[in-house]
Amino acid sequence: MWVEFDPPIVPSLESTDVYSAKRFTDICITHLLMHRQGWLRRKMEELGISDMRSAIEFVILNIDYPLTRGSPDDKHIWNAFSGKACYTIFSDYWQTASETLSTYILNKKLYDKHGYGDCEDTSILVTAFLRILNIQAYEVLGMVYEDDKPLGGHGWAIAVFPDDTWRLIESTLDTPPEWYSGYPVINQESNRWEINGLVYEGWIKFDEAHYYEWRGSETKDKFSKYLKFQVRDKETYTKHKAIHRAWKRPTKAIKKRNILSRIRWRK
Repeated sequence: MWVEFDPPIVPSLESTDVYSAKRFTDICITHLLMHRQGWLRRKMEELGISDMRSAIEFVILNIDYPLTRGSPDDKHIWNAFSGKACYTIFSDYWQTASETLSTYILNKKLYDKHGYGDCEDTSILVTAFLRILNIQAYEVLGMVYEDDKPLGGHGWAIAVFPDDTWRLIESTLDTPPEWYSGYPVINQESNRWEINGLVYEGWIKFDEAHYYEWRGSETKDKFSKYLKFQVRDKETYTKHKAIHRAWKRPTKAIKKRNILSRIRWRK
C-alpha cells in the first residue's frame, strides 16, 4: 500500500561527495516540481501550454536525452564567478522542472535546439506542468521489468485524464502516443502496472505537497534504495529497447542509435 511520509531531502554536494550527490544544493524532493513556480507559469503561457495534451506533448517533443558520443550522460558542471568556482557531479543529477525547461529556453534561443533531460527530469517536468494546470498527477520513481527481469531504475508520471481514468505517461518516448487512448489505464492504488509485457513498479510517488512510499511485505526505505541508482543502473540499451517494444515507438535515447553508440551502451 502507499504510505505517506514527510518528504525527504535529495542528497547534494553540500552534504556528500560529487559521486553520490544528486544536486548541487539541498532541496526537498517535492520542490523538484515547484521550484520557481511563478516562472514556470509564465513560460507555459508564452509557450502555449494550456491543457493536458499540450503539456505532455511539449515535453515529449522538445526535451531530448543527454547523450555524449552516442551514450547517455547525466554529468553536470556548475560554474560561478567567472570560473572561480567550478563543481562537477558525476552520478545521476536530478533536475528541477524549472531547470529542465531552462535547458529548452536557452538552447532554443542560442542554438535552435531542444532541451535536455533524462527519465526523471522529463517526467518531473510533465508532472509540474499538470499540477500547475490543477490536474491530479504524481511523479513516480521505481523499476521496470520485462519477463520478470529487472531492466533498471526509471521515472515516469501518472495522472487523471479527461475521462476520469488514471493513466501512465512515458516521457522518454520520441513521439507522443495517440491522444489519449495511447496512454494505458492504470489502478493508481497499486504500484505495478503492465504495458504490453513491460512492468512498471513504483517505489515512491509525490506531488508538490505529498510524498508516498510503497510498503508491502518489505518495509525498507524505498527512497534510499532508489538513490543508489547511478546512470549505469538506469540508462541501459536493454531498458530503452523494452520501452520501445511496449509503446511501439522509440525512446529519445535510442532515436539516433548507430553501431558506435550500440557498442558504448551498457546492456
